[in-house]
Amino acid sequence: MSPSDLPPLDCHAHIAPDVTRPQITGLNGALVFAMTRTPGEARAAARRSDPTLVWGFGAHPGLPDAISQVNETRLREAVRAHAVMGEIGLDRRGPAGPQREALEALLDACKEQPVVLSLHSTGRTRQLLDVLRQRPHPGTILHWFNGTLDEISEATALGCYFSVNNGMTDSRLAQIPTDKMLPETDFPASRKTTLASKPGDTRALEKRLAQRDGIDETAVRLGFYRTLAGLLAVSGARSRMPQGFHAALDAAEV
Repeated sequence: MSPSDLPPLDCHAHIAPDVTRPQITGLNGALVFAMTRTPGEARAAARRSDPTLVWGFGAHPGLPDAISQVNETRLREAVRAHAVMGEIGLDRRGPAGPQREALEALLDACKEQPVVLSLHSTGRTRQLLDVLRQRPHPGTILHWFNGTLDEISEATALGCYFSVNNGMTDSRLAQIPTDKMLPETDFPASRKTTLASKPGDTRALEKRLAQRDGIDETAVRLGFYRTLAGLLAVSGARSRMPQGFHAALDAAEV
């Protein structure tokens, strides 16, 4: 594989754990961080072996029943079974206390473990950063982060990465350091603004960033892979990624 042959990369999308092989084939080789929303979904996903999908352990903060299922034993099992922990975090739609307890328990379970985190922060960006300052993790991705410029700077200083999509504003994208930026679709959410027809469909984002920066879309994608390689190096999670990721990461580093 050469850099010009790199497949689409999507660092945050939702795919049902009963997805079929033909449906995965329909993603055109895209490499996807497949987030789950509940521990039940995550258990089902952990039984799969998909070379182009890395399945996350999720307890979405907007789902109180999912948050209530987070406990130390389940998290220990999740860290062994999943290279990615997500989607989890904080959300204004629900009591902050249980969400924060679940997030803190997750970060404690992930301490010094080779995992990547994909964290949700809708309406509670300040509170999320307060937790991360106390419990930093080198493999943290802030998904669709809409914090202030000061909060973006603070998150960057904490070593966080950012997964971004075409639904975000130009001003927001301009505030995020290019070398900390990863692509996402958050499929199936907000398809009218992300313009993603399926997981891995990051074409609109790549085109937009290419036009902004005066480079071609191949260079944008290559930059994403090099950022991912850096994230996986600092987190120690590269060896845990599915087979399909390794050839692309190797090609990006040529």
